Amino acid sequence: MTPNLQIELRRFISSNVVSKLNKFYFENDALLIKGIDVSIGTILMGLYNRAEESGFYKELTTLIADDSTFYQEVDFTSGRILSVDDCYRIEGNALLKGIFTEKKGRISEMISNEVGIKSETAREILNFSALLVVSYLKNNIQLLDSLKLLLEEQKREILNSIQPGIKIILGFSCYEAVEDKNQSMGRSIFTLFGHNFFSF
Repeated sequence: MTPNLQIELRRFISSNVVSKLNKFYFENDALLIKGIDVSIGTILMGLYNRAEESGFYKELTTLIADDSTFYQEVDFTSGRILSVDDCYRIEGNALLKGIFTEKKGRISEMISNEVGIKSETAREILNFSALLVVSYLKNNIQLLDSLKLLLEEQKREILNSIQPGIKIILGFSCYEAVEDKNQSMGRSIFTLFGHNFFSF
């Protein structure tokens, strides 16, 4: 079965994870969730932009060691992050540099501005999201061969989760994907993450 990457990654963002992250940042919960969702979409489109580079995806997953703190804290079978500490502040940096090169700072600032969270929060949840996405791919290494096609198929939905300013930095038109108005009216920030947001 072909995985929907955003849905699969959102499963890991439970209310427990949000609560633990917010001990570091003291943001509004809804804005923090929105920031993580935007960051996940941004990372996925950053990977999409590197799809033509032979061996890039495999090389990126090798940057996460099997014994890295973050990787060991993720239970991929149950879709849970078992513990949240600040290891991602360091471990995510190399991944972001690999994906975005010199655009990393501009992207985190735009997430801060567009979502309405502090600059520090935006920088660090982008690190967190990079680690989550690449750790997921490392654990599902068989997806790498078809990742380009998956991202192409899911590009519209992913772009719809990213604000216009971020799209432009990533090289996409802010009008490239527009969500149907009726769908947009029916969505809330809480339903993005399904029932898992309310489970501990």
